[in-house]
Amino acid sequence: MTNVKAQDVRQQLLHELDHLSEEQLNIRMEPHWTIGEVCDHLIKMDHQILLTLQYALTKNIEEVVSSKPIERALDRSMKIEAPDIVAPNPGPFEKASLIDRLHQGKQSLDEEIEATNQERLERLSAKHPVFSRLSLKQWVELRTYHEQRHIEQIKELKQDARFPSK
Repeated sequence: MTNVKAQDVRQQLLHELDHLSEEQLNIRMEPHWTIGEVCDHLIKMDHQILLTLQYALTKNIEEVVSSKPIERALDRSMKIEAPDIVAPNPGPFEKASLIDRLHQGKQSLDEEIEATNQERLERLSAKHPVFSRLSLKQWVELRTYHEQRHIEQIKELKQDARFPSK
């Protein structure tokens, strides 16, 4: 399954990071995460989604679940505390390392999705801390919404810090 939209969103994320220095990646605008921490969180989310898919695919327990309004993840007025398992490390972060980890995490998850029968993604499900039980298909879709949410956060952090635009 090639998710063009997910590819586009990842390109947008990389574009937002393009002209940032390592200093800018690590500037803290209290009480917010740094841009580096946002990226670390996204890397951890890709990994957790990969582990969730692998676990559910291994257990192979079919449970039909209703479709959830996962697009609500885009609503940044709804604050959600990141579970400890995906909370970012405090940094500081090196830009090249973050970008490499973003690529590796996305590639691993994309390979798992590509190797999985799409019907299984629709039939199998796993618990989500905010949306209750989601089909694996919705877990994959949520990844894109989640990344879009954090791209908007990065844009706000850049604006708040008045980074020079290039």
